[in-house]
Amino acid sequence: MKNNPIDKIRDLLAEPAARRKAVICAGVVAVLAIGGAGIAIASNRPEPIDSSPSAVEKTETDGDKAPGAESVAPADIAKICPTLTLDGQDVGAPADELTVTTGQGRVLVTQRARGDAAAIVDSTARRSAALARSLNGCETGGKTVETVTWAAIDEGGNVEVAVTNSPASAPTGGTTADVVNGSGGHVISDGVWNSDGVHDAGYEQNAGTVTDSAGGKIEAGGKAETTETDEGDKKDPGKTDEVKANDSGGKADSKKDESKGSSGSQKSSGTSGSSATGSSPAQSQKKWVPEQGHWETDYGQVWVPNVVYVRHGRFICNACGATFDSKNGFYAHSDAMYAQGQNHDGYTDDSYTTSEDQGHYEQQATGRHWVVDVAGHWE
Repeated sequence: MKNNPIDKIRDLLAEPAARRKAVICAGVVAVLAIGGAGIAIASNRPEPIDSSPSAVEKTETDGDKAPGAESVAPADIAKICPTLTLDGQDVGAPADELTVTTGQGRVLVTQRARGDAAAIVDSTARRSAALARSLNGCETGGKTVETVTWAAIDEGGNVEVAVTNSPASAPTGGTTADVVNGSGGHVISDGVWNSDGVHDAGYEQNAGTVTDSAGGKIEAGGKAETTETDEGDKKDPGKTDEVKANDSGGKADSKKDESKGSSGSQKSSGTSGSSATGSSPAQSQKKWVPEQGHWETDYGQVWVPNVVYVRHGRFICNACGATFDSKNGFYAHSDAMYAQGQNHDGYTDDSYTTSEDQGHYEQQATGRHWVVDVAGHWE
């Protein structure tokens, strides 16, 4: 115990300082608490519109597959080929004549070439464009469909005509030259190219790039399935599936891979296209609804002719060469000359006829065009 008066005074002076220190500390804590609340409030404000979402908020997709895209297998594609239309015209092909192979975002359809050379080029180009447009937004082999190739082959399996299209840019119709030139690539064999109605039809023999279902380049005269592939996407039997409709019932069966020994090893991987026998129940229930539309009449101003023939009189006096537009005019001249003692009795009839089109314009039907009401789609 401190009895020294000086010590007591020091203690009394020190106590308010300690209290003041406690008050100051409490004030700092309060300020920090208020500041913390302010920070919390600020952090709860909405992010700017252009701010990037957090990793948790980002939607992850499987490879290049678009969210919600329809997955189609070779058997699905074979079913819609007979219903294909382009520019309102039927361009479908019988399913039992086709072989469909799919890979990672690539589709290849092969068909025996039939008809004359010009018809083969036209039908192949139109079917490639129509099928590509039908598969727009779909995916196969785990990727969105990027290329669709239709190839017409001879008895030996060699390519006579092949055309590749992208679903997003496939032609919508027009002449054969419009459809061929509007594709992503085409090849034509020498035999077809040298035929009448082909080499002089307004398109080149070869243009762009034509690929198979594994990304390999297709050459005219070669096989539809090649071994040359794009860099980074080498051909892998596990990444392509094939279906060919049989001759009896037209039903699509998946082609077995002879290099695999067991049924378990034949199952497609998560990145491969679905095969005909491996389709899920949901896929087997989907059906293709063909394009629906109607024809509308085009009108324009049309000239309606009305030809009128006009006779022009021309009578020439044989004596003096005077010309008159009627016989009466000549007779009056002849009488006048006779009164003067001159003989102007003879004349030459040089009359002639002209025609004039006095027609007019009328609003008439000049043709018609196809209007799409409902685009072809999967249901």
